[in-house]
Amino acid sequence: MKNWFRATGFRQPYPTHEALFEGLRALENRAILQLQTKALPTVRKLVRERGLDDRLVEELLNRGTLIFLQKIEAGSYVFQGHAPTTYLVEVIKRLALAASRKVKREVDSLDDHLDLADPDQEAFLRNKEAAVLVRSLLDHLGDPCARVIQLHHLDGYSDDEVVRRRMTAYSTTNSLKVKRSDCMKKLIKLAQQWKTVNSI
Repeated sequence: MKNWFRATGFRQPYPTHEALFEGLRALENRAILQLQTKALPTVRKLVRERGLDDRLVEELLNRGTLIFLQKIEAGSYVFQGHAPTTYLVEVIKRLALAASRKVKREVDSLDDHLDLADPDQEAFLRNKEAAVLVRSLLDHLGDPCARVIQLHHLDGYSDDEVVRRRMTAYSTTNSLKVKRSDCMKKLIKLAQQWKTVNSI
């Protein structure tokens, strides 16, 4: 299974909760990596406890991260000294609960919508597969943003590998990271716009 971010050789660059929060607010890839790395064991445990498919681990982690980043940008999540990972886990708990309910009900409504603003709302708990939405948003972004996000966050390629194999137009890892950070900001804003237009 490939996650958005690879943790091979990873060392935590954010020693405090506040430092990590600031990194997330700036949409720094290292901050998102640290957040997901810390949350991963808990997400795996939640999936097992609810009897869900192991393949949902990546989806829940990525979906929860996207929601969390959107809430930070919108200002609806305010740092109060607590570990950002704690909030992410709470979001994912709700997602796991929703997934288990969906399995039990075996309901697939075409009228359901994803609410990226608040995981507490019933509309969010009834959402369709987040992967469908993410790929749709990437299609709207178009290249080069769709490609740099796809390669790193969805396909799991390291920046070194992308540059070495010339998979994009960016010749250095630094230029690639800068572009991806900018594209991630655009993706978050696009997701917010989608949510507003499609809100119930």
